Amino acid sequence: MKSSTPITRGGWEATGTSADRRSDLGRSPGKRAAKARQNLLDAARAAFDQHGYADTTVEHIVNRAGVARGSFYTYFESKTDIFRHLCSAIDRQVATDVVGFERSPDSDPITNLRVSTANYLALVRSHADLYRLVDQASANDPEINEARLRSRSRHVSRVAKQIRKWQTSGHADSNVDAETVAAVLVAMQSGIAQMMYTQGQERDELSVVDVITNVWISTCGLTRRRRAGS
Repeated sequence: MKSSTPITRGGWEATGTSADRRSDLGRSPGKRAAKARQNLLDAARAAFDQHGYADTTVEHIVNRAGVARGSFYTYFESKTDIFRHLCSAIDRQVATDVVGFERSPDSDPITNLRVSTANYLALVRSHADLYRLVDQASANDPEINEARLRSRSRHVSRVAKQIRKWQTSGHADSNVDAETVAAVLVAMQSGIAQMMYTQGQERDELSVVDVITNVWISTCGLTRRRRAGS
């Protein structure tokens, strides 16, 4: 008979008080709970940065947070779970700052692309420690590596969708293979960002924004939006 008890990402059955609290907090977190959870996330980020992903323990995290070990399991299942939540915050910021930033009503695709590129580089710069940790963790943890690949796949799909929108509106070359071009452009952009901010090969950020934007323009055959009467 199949168990009705939920299975956690680690493969074991979530039971007991901590599992019940995580379920309740996931449905309706209050201000106090949100603050306590963020405290643990901040402590985890500092601990991972100091010790590296492999050597960080839950004990390191709770000691930095100044809470009892049991409090950790009120909010997170494991070290892997809290690390995954740290990384998902980056995905959410990409969705708002890089993909869904506020656009001017009369802005054109190239202007929007330049802003999006600048926002992306700034995001990687501010989260360079987490990007370095993801590289470490992915090499040793298949679950985190799979999550990383899923995140990259979502990013490529978003870019391909945008290219197809540009093609439909007449702003991009209709002969471009949107999916393939998206994969190449995402790899190029993420590669240069990590080279600059996680590997210490500094470049002038504004110049890099110009170069990346021009590569997108050339590859997609992008043109600016024509104003009425022009």
